Amino acid sequence: MKSLTIRVLSMAIAMIAVLIKVVNVANAEDFAEESRRAMELASKYYERAQERAPDFKELRVYSDHGINHAELVAIKSQAAADAIDQAVEGNPYYAPIYDRLELQIAALFHDTGMDGGSFKEYTDGNKLRKDHSLNSAIHVLEIRSFIESLNVDADCVALDCMLHSKSCSGVRDLTSLADWNECFTRIEAAVDAYNEKYPDGVIYFDTSIWTSNPDVVDPSMTYNFNRDMMAMTASVVAALRLGDANREAAQYPYTQGGERIEVDFNSYVGDAETWQDEVKNADVRLINARGEVTSLKGGTFDPKGYDRLYPAGEGNLSMDCVFNPKTRAVQEQFRVHNALHAPRSTLECIEERLGELDTMKRLKVEAAIFVDGSDLERADLKRIKKIYRQYCKSAKKRHGFAVRLYLNR
Repeated sequence: MKSLTIRVLSMAIAMIAVLIKVVNVANAEDFAEESRRAMELASKYYERAQERAPDFKELRVYSDHGINHAELVAIKSQAAADAIDQAVEGNPYYAPIYDRLELQIAALFHDTGMDGGSFKEYTDGNKLRKDHSLNSAIHVLEIRSFIESLNVDADCVALDCMLHSKSCSGVRDLTSLADWNECFTRIEAAVDAYNEKYPDGVIYFDTSIWTSNPDVVDPSMTYNFNRDMMAMTASVVAALRLGDANREAAQYPYTQGGERIEVDFNSYVGDAETWQDEVKNADVRLINARGEVTSLKGGTFDPKGYDRLYPAGEGNLSMDCVFNPKTRAVQEQFRVHNALHAPRSTLECIEERLGELDTMKRLKVEAAIFVDGSDLERADLKRIKKIYRQYCKSAKKRHGFAVRLYLNR
């Protein structure tokens, strides 16, 4: 284990970086070799995850979370970091992301736990998916020496991987000490379980970077935190969450098991009032490497309809994160590819991503939805405008931040 002296020194250096606002704005070329090495190893976990996916009916229709996804998340996360760096000035709960390499490596490893990890057995694909961020963190701790050979802190990368999912990590408020306390407890418990199974291959999670010199002391919690260090990790995780949410499904339309996804948008109910009604006759097809086609029509795989919701909604969106200099906010931008294609499903996928912004409490955020209605007939334009305007109004009330529609007519 690293000496506490070294870790405290590292923390002090990091804190100075925050105070003087030294921001590393490194681009991809600055850490190309580290990224190459990380991708080479991460790919092995993602290959194993793809091989395991067909063993679980729940993962048969789950969207790809492999190396192609991880590469895109790495790109999108850096763009989100650029926006966050400009929005955090004077904010005690978030800090500039001074270590962009850490963010890059975390993005490449964040979903490696989709392979099921190495110390649990799964018979339920949903349970595996629920544990995937924790298993990703454990993978990073298993290969600590490799991660640190990339000039990043393995404990930081492990925590980033754990926290990238709001639902799987349980941290739904990046400024909540109680949420962080529970998250640390879960990682420590997983480390103990791992070491019990593999006593000859002991791993550890060193929390000292976040808990040394604490300025928040709460006797009800196991850990006491240093707010400056939490602020630094909160920003990295915020960028990673936005990068993950902004993956472009249309760029790589495949399932977790490697089957290609084809969506017949004309099969979606055009005037539906809910996404559930919209997808009831939807035809989504999975095509395997042998060219064999499986139709998801009728809800055979998922009676609730999520297997037809996400391919249509995510496939109809492009997403980016920018800084809005007028409002000084991190702006999540949604561009709808086709206004008439499954609008209820498209909005439901936007809603899920607004949930990521929800976790960034005390950070100024907003959303912008861009819809091209220039080629629509009058009746269609009126309907689409009504649907999207109603959604923006209700979303603003629900989430507490601005959600604006930009409709090109």
